[in-house]
Amino acid sequence: MPPPTPVTIAPLGAFTSRSGSAVIVRGPRGVGAVALTAAHVASFAGKKNVLDVKIGEKTRRGRVVGVHAELDLALVDVDDVFDDALVLDVMSADDIRVGTKVEALGVPQAYAGIASAAFRFVLEGKGFDEPRLGTIMATCGGTHAMHTAAVAAGMSGGALVERNSGRVIGVHSFGDAFFGGKRDVCVLAERIKEIEVEDNIDPEAYDSRRVNAMIFASSDKALRELAPELSASERAKWIF
Repeated sequence: MPPPTPVTIAPLGAFTSRSGSAVIVRGPRGVGAVALTAAHVASFAGKKNVLDVKIGEKTRRGRVVGVHAELDLALVDVDDVFDDALVLDVMSADDIRVGTKVEALGVPQAYAGIASAAFRFVLEGKGFDEPRLGTIMATCGGTHAMHTAAVAAGMSGGALVERNSGRVIGVHSFGDAFFGGKRDVCVLAERIKEIEVEDNIDPEAYDSRRVNAMIFASSDKALRELAPELSASERAKWIF
């Protein structure tokens, strides 16, 4: 399989500051190709619902067209730009097993290797390839999976894929890898089927305050099951 097309999402005119990642998949219920990302990345769109979306070498304006009601998932559309990009299949939650070999995809921010001791190998010229590989450690309720593939700042919203098939298991949401740990959590991409796609979405759907509250509630619930040894304060540090 050819390498997936890298997708970066940022606030309008702000690629040099905060940014997130995405992956191109087929939308739910017959919707064509869309960018699947994290809801907390989609919240960059602001009230005017405008994002800078870089797909490969092309930068276009994008807009949020759907946000999951409970999970850290959202859909971003960019008219007529996905035609030449590789569209990945979504993996069924029933096929995800503990020990499944995975790879973390996404576009790290330029400073990610400097900001985290977990990525000091970047400064040593060793690249990201090997640490991006890992395995599934645990799954939770058909909504989340914990894994050992390293995820850097800027890769939020990017895809966790099965190494053998390239199918999308989930979207990077939160974890401790950026802070020197070895665990990260994705929201299962199969839940895309629960997202309502709207051309004229209410900006309240992706408002950062609403999204953050929604993400914390669902993520904290999942993390209690995935990592029962963590205290409430430790879980909060993972999520935000």
